[in-house]
Amino acid sequence: MTFDGSGKTIDLQGVASFASLVELLSQELGVPAGRMQGQLPSGPDAFNQLIGEIDMNSQGFTRKLSVISKPGAPLSLRFATKWGAERTANIAGGIVADYFLSATVEQVLPQGRALARYVEDIFAVQDRMVTLGYGSKLSGMNVPSSQLEAFERSEESMVSAHVPKSDANT
Repeated sequence: MTFDGSGKTIDLQGVASFASLVELLSQELGVPAGRMQGQLPSGPDAFNQLIGEIDMNSQGFTRKLSVISKPGAPLSLRFATKWGAERTANIAGGIVADYFLSATVEQVLPQGRALARYVEDIFAVQDRMVTLGYGSKLSGMNVPSSQLEAFERSEESMVSAHVPKSDANT
């Protein structure tokens, strides 16, 4: 730890652990390490925050993983995916998912390689979701009502039979 001049100490070991996690994730994902930035305390009640960004762009997709950490707080991950023409627009046109892990950076770091595999899995799901509506698969899909009813009977405990109020009163 070192004194930063504002009456607060900075946990340099925590900063090093965070940088190691971001570097390990980028290596495992096969991309160069992205930008890392920190917010240093400016007063007695200020709180440190570190943000690392990793970009994974390929096959028409723009993917960004933001790793966010605060000292002693659980690790946060933000996954953002855009595709095709949406890449020039803001992320609102894509898919964004926030994950709040119940572990700190120091607890996650030994499992960094496993975390990288989960990151790949999450981006794979987002890749499929962000392209929905661009193909003709959904518009041409037709499922007979008898198949839907058979599915509902077979999954009776798992299917919700909720009817919205506006439909129930008619």
